[in-house]
Parts: sequence; structure tokens; C-alpha cells
Amino acid sequence: MFGHFQHDAGKGLEKNDFFRFGREFKRIVQENVPTVQDISFLDPPQKQPAVYADEGQEERKYREALESCADQRSPVFAGDMLFLPLPVEEECIVAQLKGLDEFLVRKVGGDWVDGLCSLLLREFLLVKRACIDSLTGLLSSLHLEEYLDSRNQSQGGVLFLVAVYPKASSSFQAKKYQYHTVSLLKSFVEERFSLYYLGQSCFAIVCENCDQGFVSGFVPSLVNYLKKERCCRVHVGSAAMDCVTEGGASEILPPSEEVMKKAWAALHVASKRGPFAFCNYTSIEDAEKHPFALPAPRLSRWLQRTTRRLQSFSLLQVDSGRQAVLDAVAELAEPGMEYLADNNSVYLMLPEKEGQGAQKIGEKLLSLQASRERGGQAVNVGVSSYPFADFRKSELLLNCRKALFHGTFLEAGVVVIFDAVSLNISGDVFYGEGDLVRAVKEYRRGLLLGPDNGNLLNSLGVCYAQMNRHKEAVDCFSKACVSKDDHFMALYNLGLEQQLQGENMSAIDSFTEALALPMEEEREEKARKDMKFQLAVLCTEEARYTKSLELLLSWYEAERDGPGSGKAARYLGESYHGIGNHQEAMTWLQRAMRHDEYDAEVLGLLGEIYLRENEGDDIALRFCEKSVELSPDSFSLKLRLARVQIHCGDFQAALKNLQPCLRNRKLRPEALLQRGILSLEQGDLPAAKKWFAKTVSYTGSNQKTVAQANQYLRKMKK
Repeated sequence: MFGHFQHDAGKGLEKNDFFRFGREFKRIVQENVPTVQDISFLDPPQKQPAVYADEGQEERKYREALESCADQRSPVFAGDMLFLPLPVEEECIVAQLKGLDEFLVRKVGGDWVDGLCSLLLREFLLVKRACIDSLTGLLSSLHLEEYLDSRNQSQGGVLFLVAVYPKASSSFQAKKYQYHTVSLLKSFVEERFSLYYLGQSCFAIVCENCDQGFVSGFVPSLVNYLKKERCCRVHVGSAAMDCVTEGGASEILPPSEEVMKKAWAALHVASKRGPFAFCNYTSIEDAEKHPFALPAPRLSRWLQRTTRRLQSFSLLQVDSGRQAVLDAVAELAEPGMEYLADNNSVYLMLPEKEGQGAQKIGEKLLSLQASRERGGQAVNVGVSSYPFADFRKSELLLNCRKALFHGTFLEAGVVVIFDAVSLNISGDVFYGEGDLVRAVKEYRRGLLLGPDNGNLLNSLGVCYAQMNRHKEAVDCFSKACVSKDDHFMALYNLGLEQQLQGENMSAIDSFTEALALPMEEEREEKARKDMKFQLAVLCTEEARYTKSLELLLSWYEAERDGPGSGKAARYLGESYHGIGNHQEAMTWLQRAMRHDEYDAEVLGLLGEIYLRENEGDDIALRFCEKSVELSPDSFSLKLRLARVQIHCGDFQAALKNLQPCLRNRKLRPEALLQRGILSLEQGDLPAAKKWFAKTVSYTGSNQKTVAQANQYLRKMKK
């Protein structure tokens, strides 16, 4: 199927194409119509019964020309304008061409204008097919290249490259995984951003008018979403689209090559960070400007020299090198204390001082600075001590910087002692950059200082989960549930991990307990919405259909107009089918098909419902056949197809699909029943009795299946 499949998006023009590919279409018009100055594609409104009272003569002429073109489906001249009708999807888009030469208007013939419409439509379709990937229906790499070369470089924006690698043993399975990924990304993007397919399971997302702050939230959300949807490996690389390098490379390379080069470099780094990781090119390009970059050699030598013979000491760092700060440090420095000014910071060494003693000196320093510089900008002081946990002397410079970074979340003018919270914050910085290995290191060292810190345990568990270290992740989340810190998020993360491992009942318990907690912070709101949806999914999978409907309907009502609301349609359809409301199930499953046209489960279930509700045997059969084509390893879909084939009289095909189902322990009772029905339909009564008797005697048969088999046996006796 997939080898020669062409997506419907590339088969014909749509109204939206005149806006998606407007720039390319306008270029084609300019090449074919001499002297044209301005081109617009209009979706003409319905003809109005009344017009504005102040409508001028010129406005009226152009309005009537537009309406005539749309109604009559024929070209219309109006002054120096030409209105061309372009039939699309049983409707009409009107191309408005302004600034035509008067000689051209007088001399041009009707045949040429009519031929022009046909020519333009053919050219438009060729352009669209070049800009659309034929297999996925997404925009192609050619369109991305042209877009990057033609866009205004002064506009902000970010290009994301997303590699979602398949874990498959055949090209067919890889292609199936690719289509599933397309559906997931389309659901996540929800037409907010342009989505491209570059080949080899790699996609591109273009986000206009956004900055690095947007990246720090968008990328982790995307990676976590794909992981939650059971993707095997996900790597994301990103780069700003307004790239201008110091060496002037952007003047040598086309903009598309410059941006793509940086995004690919970031993706390459991400691919080395674990199965679920990301990287922004800024962290590669400005590595020396990172808040936790290695200290300068001059500073390291100074620290080594001044602490060579010290067994205990504290180090203070002031985040300013202003004269008032230097004067205050010089005044405070006692014999044996040394200080150094470097890179807009001042360092003060305090021999034999513990953390509390160093804090008092830091407070005196701030007081002196404030008195010398009244009304000046407040400064912060970071303090780290030795010995402390397992930190080496050489790490104190970074520890001071981490304490100062911790201070940026507090009011200005504070003394911050390096502690577990500082390491939690520095770990969050590395996590936000996609560097999970360094984030784990920070969180683990933080737990040496605060073993029961729920925030650290949660953060470490999330990192382990993204690294596929699921046992350690569950251990962290379980410990965090005992902690008083962030109990809600601990339960949420634990439930997600249990769900991922197939422990549905445990996940239901975790989600239920979390939702019962009172909401303490606004940031919990988004997690609560997702948790409610995940709980509904689990209830659907565990056949708790009444509870799942209660959760899903309230969730859908709240999210109806938001992105991603369509993902509920499949589970609503399954739940309605589970309680026997087939008409409602049919409605929701049809919506689910529009949301994800490659969902094999939806197609199979819809086919079964069509059969039961007499909506057309041929349609039911086609749906079930398509579901097996999309997921050929699913025995449950083969069993569903066999039911429909028996009903339609295709006995040989039904027998072929039932054979593997009979060997499956979970599906064997239903397969035995269908095997009996098949023999009955073929007129082989002894064989039918044998299969129905096996159904009744099989220990795994449920009451419903046994009752159906006994009913057939009673009918056969009569």
C-alpha cells in the first residue's frame, strides 16, 4: 500500500493553497501576464441584497465586476483590472490583476483570457505538487528552502528540526510509524505553525515572530508529548531564522543554507544526549557565555594559590565590579583575606569561615556598598564553602556563580548561600537546554544536600524517564510522593510513568489521588487538564466506559476550541461503543478519522459499527481491510475483519484471518466463536458444533461469549 501511495493533499487545488502558496502563484501570474503590477487572490463573499449608501462609482464598478466573475465563472475587465475565475472544490477563487496596460486590455482576445485561466491552474497545481510531500501531505523541503530564502530576515523566528526515529524491523513498519508521527505532529502544531517533511523521519517546524523564551517552553513540551505518545526516540535541534554570523557567512551562504546548517548542527548534538533530547544552536554558538561555563584560567589559578594550605574557607562573589563594591570589599578585608576583581565581579576569600560566618560578612559588605552608593543599583552576593559535601576546592567558583543565579529569583540585594535549591535551579537550566546528562548530575548532587527534597526528586525522575531509565524514574517519583514538596506533580509524573509501562490500574490510582488534591499553584492547571484526559484514556482501555465518558465529555467541553481537542474523539467513540450507543460512537469516530486518518483502531471499530447498524456492508468491509493494512500485526483488527468477511460471505479470507487469532490466548474465545459461525455459514454443522463446544469449555471465555455459543448450539438442536 505505502509504496505507491499518494496523499490526497497533492491531487488537486484547494482554497487554502492560494494563501499557503500565494507568493509562488503570484510569480506565475507575473510571468504569464505582461505589465501586471499587483495580484490578489480573493475568496468572493456571497452577493449582498443591499450595498453601502456611500458606495462610489468606481467601487461599484469593481464590486459588480467581482460578483459577475464569481457568478458567471468568466473573466471580467474593469478599467485596468482583470478578474480571473479559478474553480476550486466546486467553488471559485478570483484572481484580481491590477495595473494592466490599456493596449493589452483593448487588444486581448477572449480565447487568450480563457486559456490563461486553464494555464494558470495547471501551473498552480504543478507548483503545489512540488511544494507538497506526496506521501505525508506536508510541505516539502523545496518549499522550506524557498521560504527561508525569500522571508524578511529582520523578522524574528525559529526553525525546529524534529527527528522521530522508527523502531521497526521492516520498511513497511517504518512507513507506518512515519504516518503515525505525521498525525501526532499535526495534532501538536494544530495549524499554528508550518510543518514540513524533509525525509528519513525528519520534520521541520517554522515558528514565526518568537524568541528564545518561546523555545525553552516549546521544545520540552514537544519532546514530552511525543514520548507520552510512545515514540521510540525523539531529537530536536533549533536555530534562529534571523541568522547573521560574525564572520559574514550569511553574506556568502543563502539564508536557507545558513539556518539549516545551524539547525542540523544542533540536531546532531541532541542526538548524542539520549533517546529524548533537544538542543538550541545558541548553546553551541555562545558556550563561553553560558551562566555555568568553566571559570577563566586566571580565576582558577588565583583560587588554587590562595587555598593551597587552607583546610576550610568560604568564597564570596559579588555580581558587580563597581568602585563602591571594590571599596567595600577592601574595607572589610582583614589580614589573611584576599580579594580579586575579574569580569565585572569581585571575589573575596575568607579563611577558616563557615557558611554562617561568611553570610554575616556578606551582609556587612552589602550594607557598606549601600551606604557608599546611595540610590545605586543593588548587588547580590553568592557564598560557597569548603569542605561541603563532596565538592572539590576547584568547584567553589562555579558554586558561587550558581548561588548568584539562584539570587536572580529573589529580591535584589541578598546574600545567597549555595545549597540544594541552587543545584535544583542549575539543573533546570541544563534541562531547559536539553542537556540531560549535566542536569542529572546537578540534581543528584542536590540530593546529597537535601535527600528528601521533592522538587529535586521530581526533576531527577523526569530526566531519568526521558533517558528511558524507567526503574530509577519510578523510584524518584515514589520517594517524591512521600515528600511534602510538590506532592501533586510527583503523583502526576508517577502516573505517567506507570501508564507508559502498561501498569494501568496503578496509573489510575495515582491520577485519581492527584486530582483529589486541592490546587495550590496556577502551574498545576495545565497538568490537571492533561491528567484528566490521561485518566479518561486509561478508563477507556480498562473498559470503565461510564467513568471515561464523564471525564472526556467535560474535558472536551472545556477544550473544544483549543488545539488538540480532536484527540478526544477516538476515545469518546470507543466509550460510546462500549456502553452500546452505536450512533454516538459513529459520530465521534468519524470526527476521529478527520483528526487522524491513519488510526487503524478507529477505522476497524468504525467498520464494525457500520456493519451492526446496516450502514453499508461494502463500506464496513473497506474500513476493516484498511485498518489491517495500516496495522498488519494487530490480531484484534484481524478478528474484527474476519467478522465482517463472514457477514459478507468471503469465507476463505475470514478463515485466513482467524487462524492467528486462534493461537492468541486473549482473543481465542472470540476467535473460537467466530470459527463456529464460519462453519455454520458454510453449512458444516458438525464442525460448527465442535467449535461452539470448544468456546463453552475454554477456561478463558467470558460470560457473553459463552452465552452466544450456547445460543447457537440451542438453535442447531432445533
